[in-house]
Amino acid sequence: MAGFAVALASCQMFTPPDVQESGFQPSDKPITVDNVVANAKLAEMAKAQHPRILATYGGEYSDPKLERMVAKVVGNLTVVSANPTQTYRITILNSPNVNAFALPGGYLYVTRGLLALANDSSELAAVIAHEMGHVTANHGLQRQQLEAEEGLATKVVSDVLGDSPTAKAALIRGKLKLAQFSRNQELQADAIGIKSIGEAGYDPYAAGRFLQSMSAYTDFRSVSGATDASLDFLATHPNTPQRIDLAQRLARNFGPPGVGTRDRDAFLAGIDGLLYGDTPEEGY
Repeated sequence: MAGFAVALASCQMFTPPDVQESGFQPSDKPITVDNVVANAKLAEMAKAQHPRILATYGGEYSDPKLERMVAKVVGNLTVVSANPTQTYRITILNSPNVNAFALPGGYLYVTRGLLALANDSSELAAVIAHEMGHVTANHGLQRQQLEAEEGLATKVVSDVLGDSPTAKAALIRGKLKLAQFSRNQELQADAIGIKSIGEAGYDPYAAGRFLQSMSAYTDFRSVSGATDASLDFLATHPNTPQRIDLAQRLARNFGPPGVGTRDRDAFLAGIDGLLYGDTPEEGY
């Protein structure tokens, strides 16, 4: 088994003590994303954004039991990933919004709202594997480069053509190009993620199930007027029928429905006592 480390919001690290053992124990000599030389530049970029993310999403949600459960899922996925030496720092955000995202350098974020919506470990694994896919494929850097190129092109067109219809059309084409690029990245991350959860032994159909749950959740929010929808998963991860269909087709590569583990008992034990909603009065 290739060596790897998984960092939690508290910077506690988990490494596999034995190939045959499925659980994780704290490392005596933790290696955090802050001092991994191979990821230094990417980690510095993400590190600068980390405080802003915490401020936006209510800070860190601290629950060692929950963190260990999430760390185990990340560890299982890292072993089968294209880059098993990649170090990840997992932060559970204290927000009722349902979201998960990744930053270059291995920073992964999951809200407690998402943990409350997931039904089992396989669905959580599907979401995390999708975000790990963005990291593995360097999607963040690719998008930054494309945005810089489009920004420069837009400035040149504006300087030359001013506010003419031709300039406006060029601006629209640039925005459409970025939108298509984002959609393609989401589909690629879906493919990487489903391959990862299947190879890790999880139920590969979990990805499609969670996308359907998110769709139903979004419909509910549209009529309930709940917390800021701009902070939710579908605000940055379009939930199209194409994605659900692709997820189901990719899952069939591993067998019919019922293949793989959902690991529901471990998941429920991990989220036991999880704060639900905006305040403790809404329940645990």
